[in-house]
Amino acid sequence: MAQVITENYVNVGNFRVRYLESGDGDVVFIVIPPPNASANRFMGIIKGVAAAGFKVIHVDLSSAPANMNKASRVTALSLIVNALNGKKVILAGVGQGGGIVLDYVTQMRHNAITGMVLISTPRVINYIDELPKLSIPTLLVYSINDPNAPVEEANAVKSVIKNAKLTLINGDWSSELNNITQLTVSWILELNKLNSTSKGS
Repeated sequence: MAQVITENYVNVGNFRVRYLESGDGDVVFIVIPPPNASANRFMGIIKGVAAAGFKVIHVDLSSAPANMNKASRVTALSLIVNALNGKKVILAGVGQGGGIVLDYVTQMRHNAITGMVLISTPRVINYIDELPKLSIPTLLVYSINDPNAPVEEANAVKSVIKNAKLTLINGDWSSELNNITQLTVSWILELNKLNSTSKGS
């Protein structure tokens, strides 16, 4: 059966941000891409994660005007999360989208966030003092040769987060999206299994 992708919008002041939804489940996986990245590039992730049994929301920041500032983008993400009425949420930030995820989790400290994926996120080291306080299980996916998102910074962040995993890829994130989708799905399934086991004990 073909997966249905629905289109919705959230309003932040004078800005209108599109987001796409697919799949269903108790866990919601929200993808925040770089602001200039077209949603079409992420269809593989949307379909791949939804096929694994999760609800997926793709925040299409490319639909908003270029002058929309970072604070408004964080607000858009906050409005989307709040509308989920307490469902478990895993946030995935790709490239500069990871900065929006990090600003959101460090500013809002929302209890619904049960996991975080950071894919080639630049300047992740800037959040190293705040992240240990949150104790959010984190998957870091970084390229071995990306000067804008150094592996050394990701490794330093991994060392201070209790349940963090660092996975290295060879190419840049845009050429490795299929591989990243598989890595992410495996990690989410593992995370859910751990969460179920801890509840049962």
